[in-house]
Amino acid sequence: MILVFELSWKGTTHAPGNAATTQIVARAFPGQEVRIHADPSHVEQLRRDSALTVLPNVTFAPISIPEMHYGKPAVVCPRRLRQEFGILLRALRAAPKNEPHLVFLISTNATTAFAAAWAARLSGRRAAVQVGFHGNLNDAFGYRPRNPLWRALDTRSSLTARYPVPLRFLVLEEGIRDALGERLPGAQARTDALPLPINTAEATEPPAVLEKPLRFGFVGLGTADKGMDVFLRVARRIRARHGAEAEFVHVGAMPRNAPDEGADVLAHPPSAAQLPREEFTARIRSLHYVVLPFRRGYYDLSASGALIDAITWLRPVIATRVPLSAQAFATMGEIGALCEDEAGLEAAIEQALHDPDPVHYARQVEALRQARAGRDPAALAATYRRIVSEGFPRLLPG
Repeated sequence: MILVFELSWKGTTHAPGNAATTQIVARAFPGQEVRIHADPSHVEQLRRDSALTVLPNVTFAPISIPEMHYGKPAVVCPRRLRQEFGILLRALRAAPKNEPHLVFLISTNATTAFAAAWAARLSGRRAAVQVGFHGNLNDAFGYRPRNPLWRALDTRSSLTARYPVPLRFLVLEEGIRDALGERLPGAQARTDALPLPINTAEATEPPAVLEKPLRFGFVGLGTADKGMDVFLRVARRIRARHGAEAEFVHVGAMPRNAPDEGADVLAHPPSAAQLPREEFTARIRSLHYVVLPFRRGYYDLSASGALIDAITWLRPVIATRVPLSAQAFATMGEIGALCEDEAGLEAAIEQALHDPDPVHYARQVEALRQARAGRDPAALAATYRRIVSEGFPRLLPG
């Protein structure tokens, strides 16, 4: 059995990615029950994905996830650790006793790996643990607690700790594994990479028709780490020159402490709350281009859901160069424009407005279509099966 746990997030947060990743797991091991443990609001979102619910080996087990420090995965909290341990231990003891189990943490807080390893050890089951990281891998290289006990339980320590059961980490691009190896060589050997999959439920939309006004979108959480300040500056300058011929759309939420100077240039007022998925998809459907003002640092150790959305929806990207985007263009081909800096982003948008070229745009869309096929969960199932078979030899039969 494979027990999947989402102990970090509720509702729509990471729901499309979690649904797609779980599809990979279930397709890789069709003979194993894949039991998803998540908050009821998250389960509700996962159940909306028919590509997931149609799989006969997928089941759902709603749970209450820890409330303390919700949304702050980097915080080391003994109370949250105890709660995580209890959730994991109860779930393992509810699983069949006479078969092996893979515990897959599809997201993780600082302490979740420790909780999972000891729950597996004390459950009376033969079990191994796979720890998945999203953007919170960056927490391993930021602030660390001064208290030596709490420091021994933070994200950085979890990457190098010794565990009482087999445990490996999973990141969502090969370039992230390489970047982790540069910073923490000992962690790379116990880390595997699985490409971030597309959301198949939304991969049926036609490409956009290239006609003015051209709409350029920033997809995801509107923070400085993700480049929202750059997007707003470029948008204001472009709008000053081109007026209504260019529209700038934020497809996501704007945290209250995010850079919002010049946000009046956006097509919609900023929203501090997460957009309902219907509104999210309506906005991304309206776009012609997805703008990715990546910065070094954050995106060295984080996959980009915005890039995957662009691939899923066949919207060419205008991106700044970081290892993640450079790898995407090198492997996927002409999926848009790869720029060196903010001025390059502005020049690429200017070029798109000055000389819209439907033939060139169609080539970019076709490159995205081919990339999308390679990121389909069905296409990635063999990769995941190899990761598990090599990382945890003889743990799971077919």
